[in-house]
Amino acid sequence: MNLNQLINPITDDDVGWVVDLMKLEALDEPRRQFLKSMNTVDVSACPGSGKTTLVVAKLAILARHWKSRTQGICVLSHTNAAREEIEQRLGGSDIGQRLLRYPHYIDTIHGFTARFLASPWLRSKGITLTAIDDEATHNARRKALTPWEYRGMKTAFESAHLNTEKLRIETVDFDNPLAGREFHFAPHTATYKSVSKALSHAAKTGHFCFDEVFVLANALLNEEPAVTAALRVRFPCILVDEMQDTRHEQANILCRVFPRRDPEVCVIRVGDPNQEIFEEKVELPEPFPDVACSMEIASSFRFSQAIASIANPFAYLPITGGLIGLRQDVATQPIPNTVIVFPDHDASQVLDAYGRLLIKHLPVDVRKSDVFALGAVHRLENFKPEHYPKAVEHYWPSYQSGVNKASFKPRTFAEGAHIARQYLERDATAASGVELVASCLLTLVRLAFPKELIPARSRHHQWLEQLMMGRVELVALYRECLHRLLFDSAELTKTVWDSTAAPALLELVAEMTGSDSTLAATDAHPYLEWVPAPVAVDPGDNGGALLNTYRFEEGMDSVHIRLSSIHAEKGKTHAATLILETYNRTHFVNKLLPWLEGKASAVKRPNESAKKSMMLMYVGMTRPTHMLCLAMRKSSLGEGKVEAKRRAALAQAGWSILEI
Repeated sequence: MNLNQLINPITDDDVGWVVDLMKLEALDEPRRQFLKSMNTVDVSACPGSGKTTLVVAKLAILARHWKSRTQGICVLSHTNAAREEIEQRLGGSDIGQRLLRYPHYIDTIHGFTARFLASPWLRSKGITLTAIDDEATHNARRKALTPWEYRGMKTAFESAHLNTEKLRIETVDFDNPLAGREFHFAPHTATYKSVSKALSHAAKTGHFCFDEVFVLANALLNEEPAVTAALRVRFPCILVDEMQDTRHEQANILCRVFPRRDPEVCVIRVGDPNQEIFEEKVELPEPFPDVACSMEIASSFRFSQAIASIANPFAYLPITGGLIGLRQDVATQPIPNTVIVFPDHDASQVLDAYGRLLIKHLPVDVRKSDVFALGAVHRLENFKPEHYPKAVEHYWPSYQSGVNKASFKPRTFAEGAHIARQYLERDATAASGVELVASCLLTLVRLAFPKELIPARSRHHQWLEQLMMGRVELVALYRECLHRLLFDSAELTKTVWDSTAAPALLELVAEMTGSDSTLAATDAHPYLEWVPAPVAVDPGDNGGALLNTYRFEEGMDSVHIRLSSIHAEKGKTHAATLILETYNRTHFVNKLLPWLEGKASAVKRPNESAKKSMMLMYVGMTRPTHMLCLAMRKSSLGEGKVEAKRRAALAQAGWSILEI
């Protein structure tokens, strides 16, 4: 049965029911239209529009009337935001429980591909899927080679300015994984043979990098075309969230399994095409949004119209009627969105100037929530003096770029424990800290008992709890380790680590794998070595700074400014955001001056080279609820008449100017 056969048409009563159930604000017509739609549609939803909440509301309505016990709704995204929203908003209701279990399915696109396509294909070939994890796969490949073979391969790659960790299988012929592809080294060379051996061994033992699941998935679809029809019967309704971030290989799978032209399947794609900041050079097989069947949600609950008007010119795909800010300022004086102008060769006072603005204009309770400074470039590489300021580090030398990466993995377990503790100080919940410790624990399993490798999953803590289900003593041991590492008020010292924490962790992973801790591989010992807590160099902090958090003090007042990249903060909400001038071929803010000034030339369709910069600026500008700031070099303002004209244009566009 298709969607229209599975549920009755959605009515205004259904919309009213879900508004009461989820305690939603009054819904405007575009949002009501989305909730009532039962056809294939693309939805362009602006930042702060409550998109995920709206998606969950629609799912709740569908689940309320769902008739089938064997067919379900498939919800896919790049993160588990939808599942977490269901757990938070509907977890205690019958509707929420229905959505979270069979026949419905909520997961990442990778998770869906692995479960329904890659794993079945591997099983059909007699291969057990061990891990979908880049690091575990690289280690499996390394262990397939003798030390001499590995050193030779690594040396050859480095000499050719290549990286062994970029290696990927492109075929399911695991006996000849390099056959039929362009490769830097000739088939007769030792390097070619070593690479082939490494790729073959890892694949045959079930180790794959994240993006290799699509190779396996396509193999199944090519060999068994009936699979697609079966999956469309199983899931007559599919909802894809954050569609703008979908890569070509992901979109290709979605297109093959759930083609939007098929009248028997309802494909709802939701996202913001103006936040497509992850480079994709190949056009998607079904571009998003499809203007033939699309709708817009252009109003944001996150910010006021003042911020909306500043951000609107940076929407690469123009928003009909412009971006609308629904939040009303309650302050007696309007909060100034400010351009902080600094000397071209000295950005050292920018964060202090920002801190003063925060203390002056934001209430204490507001500035205690997330206030950020973001850079389009946050990793300092290949620096030349004319690039200054090139990256976030130029504003604060203690900035550590690796910590903000989604793929960040501590070098040792102790480092992970220190950072997890700092997450607890920084965040309102313990989720990030617990997740990091769980990730470190799975790494320790891999290093200590490589033959007992636990398959990787995206949500580490939840996965460990599932694995330990029913093993009461093991669960108690795991929770005791979490308490000792995260919640014990006593300082985590070298003595405590060496005598208590490290042995307990090794004992825990031994119990998890049914092994003996005395038989742990030697690779585990360096990972369990003690390292002191990383301390940010901040004279106002007395040695207790959080990682990548700058503390500014003025009299009895203080504010913590968190530094990060624009990419890392996409999808998040800040109280205040400062966008820093950085350099990549040209200075980021300076390049976008025509849009900042509201020049007529900027209204025309921008060229492709401006697309990424505009989208990055749009993402950065639409994070804050209360205050938006820019850091700009003095030379960007120009001199004489040019400067006067530029200052007037910025003021007209809604900016205040503060010159250091």
